[in-house]
Amino acid sequence: MEIFDGRYEQEKLLGQGAFSEVWKVKDTQTGVSLALKIYNPATGVDEDGNEMLTHEFALMVNANHKNLLRPLFFATCDKRPYLILPYCEKGNIGKMVGKMTEEEAWRLLRDCASALDYLHSMNPPILHQDIKPANILLSDNGDYMLTDFGVSTQAKQSMSRVSNQEKELLSAGTISYMAPERFSRNNLPIMANDVYSLGATVYEMLSGELPFGNDGGLLQKKGADIPELPGNFSPLLKRTLEKCLEAEPWARPTAGRLEIIANDALKHPEKRNQIPDIFSANSPEEVPQSQLNAATPPELPKGTVLGAAHIANELHGTVMGPSGEAGNPYISNGQPSGGSRKGLWIGIAVAVILVLGAGAFFLLGPMGGEVKETEVAIDPAEQKEMEEQTKYDKAFEMFNQNNPDSVREALNQMKDLANNGNQQAIFEVAKTYAWIPKDTESDIRKRLLGWEIVENGPSKGQPVSTEINLEAIKWLKRSIEASNETDYKSMYWLAFYYLNGLCIDQDMKEATNLLNRAKMEAEKSNDKDFLTKITDTLEQLK
Repeated sequence: MEIFDGRYEQEKLLGQGAFSEVWKVKDTQTGVSLALKIYNPATGVDEDGNEMLTHEFALMVNANHKNLLRPLFFATCDKRPYLILPYCEKGNIGKMVGKMTEEEAWRLLRDCASALDYLHSMNPPILHQDIKPANILLSDNGDYMLTDFGVSTQAKQSMSRVSNQEKELLSAGTISYMAPERFSRNNLPIMANDVYSLGATVYEMLSGELPFGNDGGLLQKKGADIPELPGNFSPLLKRTLEKCLEAEPWARPTAGRLEIIANDALKHPEKRNQIPDIFSANSPEEVPQSQLNAATPPELPKGTVLGAAHIANELHGTVMGPSGEAGNPYISNGQPSGGSRKGLWIGIAVAVILVLGAGAFFLLGPMGGEVKETEVAIDPAEQKEMEEQTKYDKAFEMFNQNNPDSVREALNQMKDLANNGNQQAIFEVAKTYAWIPKDTESDIRKRLLGWEIVENGPSKGQPVSTEINLEAIKWLKRSIEASNETDYKSMYWLAFYYLNGLCIDQDMKEATNLLNRAKMEAEKSNDKDFLTKITDTLEQLK
């Protein structure tokens, strides 16, 4: 048998896809059976691809949840990145399609929703983007576990070994579980995508058929109605899956809300013949979700607020995740929204003051508060801040779509926000134009925009166009000014233009000054990796 990386004896090929292959292996040092996942086993990846994967796997390794198959180890062998994972003897749930009982379905919903809620609440959030039976394993103790999370679409698409035929096969294998919005021109990855895919998976496990066949949400986008789950299953289970498969992302429950529903159904089977108010139109649980989650949200019913005790009971997974980040399915994989959480708490405070001032009373039962209504004045400045943050989040996600039109539109939207003084947007515009050595993200943006860049040598990644470089210098200076001179990254990048005399007079004194200021700010931010880059550059100037 072949020994991989001098340690892992490859016993059996468990699966093979467009980007990777999975083996059952035996660790020759410990004798333990493990799973080995090799990415791009035929050709490996280049330095930029390896750097991207290393960053993403670092997030995966830190994801510690009992329903996640967390990697034990990540390394590279002969330019081939690989993961070592626990080996699950029972394999994935594909063999259970059409055979699952209602009890098992509720456990599957609970376990996977709990794992998703955890991932979505991380900072930065992690979106799975590929939930299907093949990516849900059954552990030795009977828990359902999500695997293959944390690797972004961008990273997968950067793996050069995927042929056109393999891409078609990959699409055919995942489209069946994809939400309608993923077939839009601006295919933004959002948390609600994962809820839809989980709903489609559970539907298939129970019925033996996918809700929309091999066309997935594409058929739904063309107007197909959600089919009722066939078979003798409870009204609550049927309604839950129907809500997960809603065409509008904001109409779906969050992963945290789904976990609560499944938990309650498992603890109280007698309630499964009832459909609670959580699924009624404009219910209290869904109103804030609609307000925060929708790209073009439905109008919020005037004066709707939540009783304080009810809010406390429903925070987990409804509006906010367990870590306190906003439970917003429009938050990106890498850019959480800060304005939503702030707006929520201000809204709650205003509501409570108004209720108390009017002499209203909340009648609290043993399970929480009753929903009351009152008039709430919305602070225009706060509303504008939330709208700006939503626009920024959307534009940031469009940068990651690996689509020229999306990246072009993202840059235009960021410029609009930047011209209104948005500091985050100014930085992203600067990052798009600037020459940033060894920065894969900026490199990809430039290529998708059709800009010519230097391919090799010490100037690799540098835009060839004088006009683009002049724009880069302008936006880098604006970013430093907008941040009150704490933007050490822009200082570092701008220094390269002075060092090389690129579209600007060579000025070693100004370059050194920028690098020293950048070093001081990076030390304050405790950004050790960036600090190393700055220090190394300063050393080379001596």
